[in-house]
Amino acid sequence: MCGIAGFFNPSGISPHANVLTAMAQALAHRGPDHQGLYQDHCCALASRRLSVIDLAGGNQPVRHEPSGAVMVFNGEIYNYRLLRAELASLGHVFRTHSDSEVLLAAYLQWGEKCLRRLVGMFAFAVWEPRRRSLFLARDRMGKKPLFYTRLPDKTLIFASEIKAILQYPGVPRRMNLLAMDRLLDYGFNLAPDTFLQGIHQVLPAHTLRADENGERTAPYWDIPMDVPVSNLSADEAAEGLRHHLAEAVRDRLVADVPVASYLSGGIDSSSVTGLYAHLSGAPVHTLSIAFEDAGYDERHFARLVSDSFGTNHHEFLCSIAAEEIEKLVWHLESPLVTLLNLPLYLLSKQIREMGFKVVLSGDGADEILGGYDYFKLLKLMDFIGRNETIGRANLLRRVFPGITSPQQAWMQYAALKTYPVTHPALPYRFQAFQFKGQLMSDAFVDRLLPIIGERDHELPVVPGNRPLMDQALYLESKMRLPNLTLALADTMSMANSVELRSPFMDHRLVEYVFSLPCRYKMRGLNEKFLLKKSFRTFLPPAICQRRKQPLAPPSKWFVRMFRDLIGDALSATAVRDKGYFRPEFIDHMLRESDADSPMDYSGVIIVALFVHIFDDLFLNGKTTRGC
Repeated sequence: MCGIAGFFNPSGISPHANVLTAMAQALAHRGPDHQGLYQDHCCALASRRLSVIDLAGGNQPVRHEPSGAVMVFNGEIYNYRLLRAELASLGHVFRTHSDSEVLLAAYLQWGEKCLRRLVGMFAFAVWEPRRRSLFLARDRMGKKPLFYTRLPDKTLIFASEIKAILQYPGVPRRMNLLAMDRLLDYGFNLAPDTFLQGIHQVLPAHTLRADENGERTAPYWDIPMDVPVSNLSADEAAEGLRHHLAEAVRDRLVADVPVASYLSGGIDSSSVTGLYAHLSGAPVHTLSIAFEDAGYDERHFARLVSDSFGTNHHEFLCSIAAEEIEKLVWHLESPLVTLLNLPLYLLSKQIREMGFKVVLSGDGADEILGGYDYFKLLKLMDFIGRNETIGRANLLRRVFPGITSPQQAWMQYAALKTYPVTHPALPYRFQAFQFKGQLMSDAFVDRLLPIIGERDHELPVVPGNRPLMDQALYLESKMRLPNLTLALADTMSMANSVELRSPFMDHRLVEYVFSLPCRYKMRGLNEKFLLKKSFRTFLPPAICQRRKQPLAPPSKWFVRMFRDLIGDALSATAVRDKGYFRPEFIDHMLRESDADSPMDYSGVIIVALFVHIFDDLFLNGKTTRGC
């Protein structure tokens, strides 16, 4: 399924067919997809479909004639066959073999409790005319998006994409200033907010019910942090992880179309690919991307894994035209401080051209198993603070190999201590956006100051009393995963009508990982220790021993490649008119970049570029070429 949209007015105002059609057409996930519409006197639903299961019979909206209930659904229910058999034994009759019909039957049989039985990724809406009630739900980890807004006349509008909501008359287009402020602190915004004021997200593992009494949201699942930690040995824990991941991969092979696998040569994608190849009766198709100017090349490692498992491996170099840069923001519907969306977009475009609709990836392993450098910093900071300068340099060099002197180490340490958020387990306190104060304009700061206090309680509450590392992993799962990693994975793949499935995000695997002692996730400063231990005899030794490499292309390369586009978007006139940034600082960064200054401003330039593109597309309604 590519996307859903709809609106509900409890007063019974008749919806307009042309509005519903416009919302359906605005769902950006194109391709040869079926469009379905449904209306009654106070609720309207629309869907666009990417056929993966039951290609002929999976049309939506799905209706239950006896009750009149209607459902639209985005995602996949991997255990739908088991649920179908159980529901059939309870008297339900099915006309198709689709998971969407099973999902509606499960909801009608068990109500909201059906969510506890679902294994998959999903966002769905059910309209029950007899109750005059609309029910929305989103999957546990936040794989599939679900946005909504409420108008002054009580109309509730929802969709898989913000651009569909904006097709409804009267929806305002105003920048959410707090989202912009978070972007420059964390590198992303935090749900339930979006970058458009008044448009919100249904949180992962949450439901929303709307009726004549208003709307109510509620959680139905959380990562179990308040249960006793398992006493499994490291060997037992590693075997358990491999078993859970193998089962998650097996579930995600359920499709009536061929399934491919991304293969970067890192341990995450290599583990998924190896298990897929082990389960498959035919050679697996794998795909990797390379960057000519990255300073590193992972193709050797990807080929090593491909040779080990006999996959049909495909490689291509990163190549994108300037006119496609806008598409990255158009599909993501938010600005970014990273270039991760570029390779993900290009990979899905390439995989679709190869004829695949479904692809596996290793997304999410870093966040739940401790794969990022800032987890090392979390362990190192107390030691760094107690050591003399030389010792500090030696420790910091373990995370920042570029440090060459005690003076550089001191500057890096001072930067790490400046982050304004004080939660001791929040890894982003080490990732302060160091030019934030110089970048933001006085006018923007003046608008922000009266509301900045609303950020005081934005961090998720960590339940239980776990060690600092477990708390940090929990915050990763609540912050970075749904607001960056999974959002990028879904939007960039669906932009090319490709469904991306992430076995590491199976909720049963996540529960298992969080039941284990945190020392198994990072042993000393060895990141993802448990994953490496689980696959050390399954993967080529070089894969488990290598240092993690980023997927994103180098920012200096990007700025050089698209310098003309950047110059136009960040001209002095544009910067003054939009009012987010200081024109003199933007000009300084561009001049320093052109001169190849030792101070690297390329990442900050990219942030400013994406913010301006977002403003053009979503606040000023500019039409994107090719979308």
